[in-house]
Amino acid sequence: MTDAKAAIRHLVVCASPAPAGFGHAVVDAYVDAVTKAGQQAIVRDLYGIGFDPVLKADERPDAPHWAPSADVAAELEFVRQASILVLVYPIWYGLPPAILKGYVDRVLGANYSFHRFRNEAGQPPLVGKPLLSFSTSGTPLAWLHERSQILALREIFDVYLWRGFGMKQSRHVMLDEVVANMPAAAAAEKLQLVRQAAAETCATLAGERPMMTGFEA
Repeated sequence: MTDAKAAIRHLVVCASPAPAGFGHAVVDAYVDAVTKAGQQAIVRDLYGIGFDPVLKADERPDAPHWAPSADVAAELEFVRQASILVLVYPIWYGLPPAILKGYVDRVLGANYSFHRFRNEAGQPPLVGKPLLSFSTSGTPLAWLHERSQILALREIFDVYLWRGFGMKQSRHVMLDEVVANMPAAAAAEKLQLVRQAAAETCATLAGERPMMTGFEA
């Protein structure tokens, strides 16, 4: 492991509630690939750490004497040290779970006003860093396409955050038809897509290949 590769840190934020569920298998596969590439992965399991997603009145951006609460300050430090932000979450009713939206509100958007967001001023802990997302859905891609769900999710969550926070770019890998009785072969195939995306991302961060962008399935 070279010092340069060891200094590359992937912040993996997991918003999947079931510890033994497929979302955590995605996290494990991603972390395994990152480790094999000689880079570091830091996992923040939002349900596991009991993250409070509710933004308090005194946490609103530009509030007088604004200061992060202890839990937000700790999470912000992980973001600052990261080379890339990786989100892993299920799609519920067309959007990520509330706990992930709360992470965006309280951590990623800490003291970052809508004026600065609109002007794409850049959130210091995130500026210039890529965004990589893995989402799972029980429904097939064809159904999601019919209802413009894929385009809506990318525009509302990926592109909006990437540009508003001044991040480098975004890539989204969607894993569809993830259900409790999913065949083992199908699960293995999806996890291989995760490992492949992780390996490609590691190569990009190491300067060995250009970053892939867009929405994939």
